[in-house]
Amino acid sequence: MKKQNIYIILLASIAALSSCKKIVPTLFTNPDGIYFNAGDSLSYTFAKHPNRLTDTLEIPVVVLGDTAGFDREINVETISDSDVNAKQGVDYKLLPPYKMPAGQVSTVIPVVIYRTGAMDSITETFILQLKANDKFESGITSMASLKVRVGYLQKPSTWGEFSGLQWAGYSTNFGTWTRTKYKLILDALYDPLSDTTVTEFPYSRFSPPANYLQYLQVVKNYIRTNYPGNYSTPLGVGVTLRDPDENNNVIRVGPANY
Repeated sequence: MKKQNIYIILLASIAALSSCKKIVPTLFTNPDGIYFNAGDSLSYTFAKHPNRLTDTLEIPVVVLGDTAGFDREINVETISDSDVNAKQGVDYKLLPPYKMPAGQVSTVIPVVIYRTGAMDSITETFILQLKANDKFESGITSMASLKVRVGYLQKPSTWGEFSGLQWAGYSTNFGTWTRTKYKLILDALYDPLSDTTVTEFPYSRFSPPANYLQYLQVVKNYIRTNYPGNYSTPLGVGVTLRDPDENNNVIRVGPANY
């Protein structure tokens, strides 16, 4: 092929390319995404704060995208599911409008929760869903909804059994779990300065931290002081606390009597 022909072909190719419309990526013209930064579920127990009848969850939300020079509304709704048994306005309350502050890519949305009598025996569950709007789309589908579980006097998974391996449930420590005994322990270990108590004891009975033995003694002293009849001889001399969940036995710990 002659050099002149090659030159003509190259010029034609360049002209064709220059006449093509420039392709502009559209990814960054889409609305920013938004998602819950708390996994797919969140659990809260009023046992940690036994004197509270209400509390406010601060649920983290994150933008998948850029900041903006203005506040952006976050739309949150509740959805139905077979696990949902909490009622909005009774067991919890949303506090809209929710906003992503200007210049920020993360914030928290407050949700008020209430301690109800039902929580003595069941965990109440509701599900929040981030809803797309003109400022945000669902950023990560699997993290666009959040299941929230709220409880109070439920048995901790780390408690164990009377003759088992976990520390709390073993016979020389707190023994068999019951609601009445658990509430007593929560009250005994309550710290008014931090407004918290100890709700979990996740260790083997063979290697507990040193402070666990202190917890045990604090609970024992609390019972002796407030319910002397539980340790009197004969039993029942003075104020006595009995356990309706365990044949009205008096409650003892370290060692436990049941």
